[in-house]
Amino acid sequence: MSDVLVSARGLEVHFPVRSVGLRRTGGGVLRAVDGVDLDIHRGETVGLVGESGCGKSTLGNALLRLVPPTGGRITFDGSDVTALDRRGLKEMRRRAGMVFQDPFASLDPRRTVAQTVAEPLEVHKLRSGRRERAARVGELLEMVGLDPAVASRYPHEFSGGQRQRVGIARALAGEPDFLVCDEAIASLDVSVQAQVLNLLRRLQRQLGLTLLFISHDLSAVRHLSDRIAVMYLGRVVEVGPAATVASDPQMPYTQALLSAVPVPHPARERARQRIVLRGDVPSPSAVPSGCRFRTRCPYVFEPCPDVDPALQPAGAPGQLAACHLHGVVGIPVADDTPEGVTTTPTS
Repeated sequence: MSDVLVSARGLEVHFPVRSVGLRRTGGGVLRAVDGVDLDIHRGETVGLVGESGCGKSTLGNALLRLVPPTGGRITFDGSDVTALDRRGLKEMRRRAGMVFQDPFASLDPRRTVAQTVAEPLEVHKLRSGRRERAARVGELLEMVGLDPAVASRYPHEFSGGQRQRVGIARALAGEPDFLVCDEAIASLDVSVQAQVLNLLRRLQRQLGLTLLFISHDLSAVRHLSDRIAVMYLGRVVEVGPAATVASDPQMPYTQALLSAVPVPHPARERARQRIVLRGDVPSPSAVPSGCRFRTRCPYVFEPCPDVDPALQPAGAPGQLAACHLHGVVGIPVADDTPEGVTTTPTS
């Protein structure tokens, strides 16, 4: 049995662009995911981070085939997801669930908690009879920290954190091996975010789950993840052990992201310098040639405009970065402020 549960190779998800504002173009392609290679091992949590619009959520949806891939290959436990028929896709989705960002919009307001959580049990015929399903719903609610007595209530009667717990219980009802958590804490209060993160960590260890945790919150990702993958403009540009990527990033884009994370130590926070990248993120419908980060990178040099860098070993063992600086001159040290980048004190 392979150690890799979910794998993507050259994965692409492109959407046709038919208009720009009020002007119809009649052509063009938006490259939401544009050649992603990623392995997720059994029992691990991979944190997927990047700026808004970089393709994180689209990648998560594509791995479950909630959006159709345009190209590339996805495998789940050795099976080619892109080639599954209706029956195979139904079984795969029993074993692979999703926790959505908005815990209110993802729940049917006309269905009780019991009906919502029991639906996967009915669809996949995991429990026979109303009593067995009701008992299983109670177990799932207890598992996520809710009183089984709330099963008869409707979504509007709960707080945001409680609704997200209901969403997690629904995702667990199919007894999955793999969960995609798509910005699962983004709409919650900070104190509730910590509770949900600790819940996910406990469930992952208790049930042996494999998680893809999608977030723009680097602190949360570092807290929960075994490995971190960084996306930029539809492509994974760095991946490696969470502690290594957080402490010694090898991609200039990752360095800039991490410099924006506040340090919970007033003196250190005042003393450190923050990297502020110049320019805007290019449109995914007009991806730059060569390295897609070159229009904002402070270290751009000769091969960057012409050659698209592949992920290659960089830094510590298990760490990969898509950057021409590796194997050529190495990443400049953080204390050297290069031309094309602005540093500002964080105070």
